[in-house]
Amino acid sequence: MIPAISEYEGMSITFQVTEDCNLRCKYCYEIDKRPGDLPFEYAQKFIDIILEDDDPISAKGTDNEWILNEGLILDFIGGDALMVPELLDKIIQYYQYKAVSLGHRWAYRWRASISSNGTLFEKPQVRELLLKYKNSLYVGVSVDGCPEIHDKNRVWKDGRGTMKDIQKWWDWYIEWIGQDWATTKATCNKDTIPYLYKSIKFLHEEMRLKQIHMNFIFEDMHLTEGDLRRLDQEMEKTVAYILEHRHDLHVSMFDKAFGIGEPMSHPDKNWCGSGSMPCLSINGKIYPCFRFSPNTMHSRKLDFYVGDIWHGFSHKERFEMVRQQTRQKISPQKCLECPVESACAWCIGGAFAEKGEFYRPTNICEVHKLQSKWAHKYWEEYDKLEGTKSFDERGLVIL
Repeated sequence: MIPAISEYEGMSITFQVTEDCNLRCKYCYEIDKRPGDLPFEYAQKFIDIILEDDDPISAKGTDNEWILNEGLILDFIGGDALMVPELLDKIIQYYQYKAVSLGHRWAYRWRASISSNGTLFEKPQVRELLLKYKNSLYVGVSVDGCPEIHDKNRVWKDGRGTMKDIQKWWDWYIEWIGQDWATTKATCNKDTIPYLYKSIKFLHEEMRLKQIHMNFIFEDMHLTEGDLRRLDQEMEKTVAYILEHRHDLHVSMFDKAFGIGEPMSHPDKNWCGSGSMPCLSINGKIYPCFRFSPNTMHSRKLDFYVGDIWHGFSHKERFEMVRQQTRQKISPQKCLECPVESACAWCIGGAFAEKGEFYRPTNICEVHKLQSKWAHKYWEEYDKLEGTKSFDERGLVIL
């Protein structure tokens, strides 16, 4: 398996530029889509707050302090953020102006990032934006797999599938970003299971992707024993395919860092960067990450904000509160004792959105166990073929 593309490291700030979306993906965690875009003046004020505060996320003196000394990532989400390309352009322009005016350490150390559904490249304004910021902008496109599964879940408002619409401008996207840098964020649910192998093959051979980031949703999929047996079979075929294409393909589900599980070794850590990625919502409030945004909450009464554009970070302590939801603190006993705990992802914001409290969801434990099983088998076979060593004398993975 080829290495994953190196990510730009630094502090990430998110602009939720719209609560609307041109699609209605069936598994989407943004459960309350509605018309409404981020006022540009809110974005300006958010940038001012970030750049004028020496420690905007209360990271100094914590394990997260290193983030402040790296670059800055301007992350844009929606809906689909490319629905409002002119707004994105204005935000990036203002950021550059403000950072340079302040002589800020991030003035020339920044990148912009967008995750798109891939249906909006036909808009001239979108292509102009991407060409303008080609050297500073990364765009990943969400393609879930072969047309049978993609068109079942990633649909227009009238229920039509979107694969053909993505393919119309796919060549343009590949040429713009370069084939070695093109990636997808494929989302899997119960419907995906029978198509897992076919989807990897399609994404690699038909969509010409070398980098495939793929994960199952965190919500309860109500999987049966039959579903898990079929997933086991599909993962076996998928791993055989990745081995065959190991010199030009990376699939995150089976890589060493994400796929191979080991017993809990870092009890004081959490899973992701939530609590260090402030997100501005269209309502002017700032949240610990985008999964705390109002349109993801199962109840709009849940409002765990860390500040707003009028008063700044008035609840900074909530950043640390989120970061303190560690493995040891919120894991049930079965996680503490699980032999593949380290490969088990969870979303602390998604958990809060569902119940209004912090806890570790365990809906996809069995999926993670299969993922770890086949990731381990992949690297065992890889070592035989390549003469490498992926595990130490204790059987632990060598990253």
